[in-house]
Amino acid sequence: MASLHGLHILITRPTHQAQNLIAQIQNSGGVAVHFPTLEITPTENIKKNELIIKKLNQYDFVIFISPNSAFHIAKFIHRICPFWPENSKILATGPGTALALTQCNLPCHDYPKKDFSGNGLLNLAMLKNITQKKILIIKGEGGRSYLARGLKARGAKVDSLSVYKRQLPKIDKSTAIPDQKTIDVIICTSHNGLKNLICLLYPYWQTILLKKQLLVISSRLKDGAKKLGFVKPPLISDNATNTAILKTLFSWQEQSQWNHNPHPS
Repeated sequence: MASLHGLHILITRPTHQAQNLIAQIQNSGGVAVHFPTLEITPTENIKKNELIIKKLNQYDFVIFISPNSAFHIAKFIHRICPFWPENSKILATGPGTALALTQCNLPCHDYPKKDFSGNGLLNLAMLKNITQKKILIIKGEGGRSYLARGLKARGAKVDSLSVYKRQLPKIDKSTAIPDQKTIDVIICTSHNGLKNLICLLYPYWQTILLKKQLLVISSRLKDGAKKLGFVKPPLISDNATNTAILKTLFSWQEQSQWNHNPHPS
């Protein structure tokens, strides 16, 4: 059975998204250290949320970009629209978002099975012939517009609704700064989280932070890490699911390089 025995792993996900991964790492013998570099808070556009939800039956497709997009709009949907309109299909970016929809008592009609991204969504059969179809994208503030552009290029009419925002957490006296000498690998699953990692930890880890081993979830994040000054090529997980991240950690743990030098300086 694969083991992470002795491996100290820094997890930068927001608190409410990190618990399952922490538990799985610990169950596999690893030491999980939680240091969130993102804080997720709701946006303040309540009136816009309510106005769009009242018109849900006008959309052919509603796309949820992330678990947070489901968690931050579900209460409005259930209050205003107790029954999901039959003519409107819900699509999710991947299995994590699909699970969040289920937890929020919302349906999910399809999601990509491999490429959990905007490109994966564009490859779904449901979105191939969408001329004049109305599509709503529920997302966080900012982010890339690749998906919206791709849908519009196919003739769809696209609206978007931002229901949460990402913020830099505050470090105060109650925040424990991880021991820089014990951390073997840092998991970062977003570019904002990676940039915030430097903002939050560099003042305390100046001589070592950029030498640490990263684990990221895409080639785009790998390139971002290089631009930010990280020395080692990051490990790349196939996607952001806990299963894929653990698989990458298990593989790395088995390498002789790790066995010979578990705590590089």
